[in-house]
Amino acid sequence: MSNKLLEYQELDKKLKKIKKEENTLSAEKVVENLNKVIKDSQAKILELEETSKKLLETLNKLMEVQKKGISYVEKCNNVNIDDMSEAELKDFDLKTSQTAKQLAELDTRIASHNAEVKKVVLDYKMYRKKILDAKEKRESLKTSTTEKTEQSAPQVDDLKKQMAKLEKEIEPAKLAKYKALKQDGIFPVIVPLVDRRCGGCRMELSTAALDKLKNKGVHECEQCRRLIFIENE
Repeated sequence: MSNKLLEYQELDKKLKKIKKEENTLSAEKVVENLNKVIKDSQAKILELEETSKKLLETLNKLMEVQKKGISYVEKCNNVNIDDMSEAELKDFDLKTSQTAKQLAELDTRIASHNAEVKKVVLDYKMYRKKILDAKEKRESLKTSTTEKTEQSAPQVDDLKKQMAKLEKEIEPAKLAKYKALKQDGIFPVIVPLVDRRCGGCRMELSTAALDKLKNKGVHECEQCRRLIFIENE
């Protein structure tokens, strides 16, 4: 195993540790979730705005009907029933009763409608608060992450420079293999042989695999795909 590649991995480990301490990856995930909360809440607010428009239209119609009913009742109150015939009185009583019933039903519908309006207003306030809270948390997290990144920037730059220098000294095929495995989420990429086992997943190597390892100096683990080497060589 190339000492340069092992040295490269050690630098890579340090860089990974710094990134973990910066909490950049988890911060990005949190920001992503906060952005989703903001987007979803904004969509809900648009829905509520459409609902409120329809509720207002309905309320206006109900109020108009109620206004006509009240106007009719007021007219009825001014009618002199003394001169009415029995049939006219019966018809008048029927119409006023129907109007009173309709007004009572209207009152119930308006009360129910107002309850819907109240819920829309409360939901609107809730989603507005969600947006404001999410934005505040997002900005706070971004500021915190930026500060940590700025503090570790000199060390990160130094490590990257050392790694870039080593890349020129490592065999291209080996470096490409290392980067490909790391890209697949395998890290550390290079591990030592430990008591006939892979230093990564601890799978025991077969005799044939051990022979290949001794002959080539490196062997790709059949289970975890890490590159195994014999540490004392």
